[in-house]
Amino acid sequence: MNFLSKLYFCVFLLLLHLCSILNANTPPASSKWLEPFRITITNQDVPNVVVKCNDLEATMLKPGNSTSWKFRRNFWNSNKYSCRFFWVEDNMLDVHKVADFSVFDVDIVELCGNYLFTMNRCYWYVTRDGFYFCKNNDNINDWNKMHEWTNI
Repeated sequence: MNFLSKLYFCVFLLLLHLCSILNANTPPASSKWLEPFRITITNQDVPNVVVKCNDLEATMLKPGNSTSWKFRRNFWNSNKYSCRFFWVEDNMLDVHKVADFSVFDVDIVELCGNYLFTMNRCYWYVTRDGFYFCKNNDNINDWNKMHEWTNI
C-alpha cells in the first residue's frame, strides 16, 4: 500500500472517530412496528476488522469480538443497514482488504426470519475467507458464505 493510501485511511479513521464522538448515545433507528430484529457481527480470525454501518458508531473487532444492535422494522419495511468492513493489520496503517454490502435489507429479512412477536436474529461471521451468514448461531452447518473481501 502506498503512502497516499495510508494517509487517506488514517484521515478516514480520524473522521470515523470524530463522527462516533458526535453521534455517541444515538441509538439505531427504530419504529413502533411489531418485528424485532438483532444483527450480530463476529470477527473469527482477521487481525482487526473495522466495521462501519450507516449512522452507527464505527467498531474495531479483534478475533473473537462481536458487535450487535437491535431495531424494529419501519412501517414500509424499508430498513437497510449497509456496512463497510476494513481488514486492518496490527499496525493500524495497513489495510489489506475491504468489503461493502448490506447486512440487513429486504433480501436478508427472508433469511433471518420475519416473526412478529419473537426476536429475529441475523448472524454475520467475518473470516479471512469471507463473510458468512446464519439465522441460527447454534448449528455450524447452517452457515452460508455470502460475500468476499476485495483487495485494495
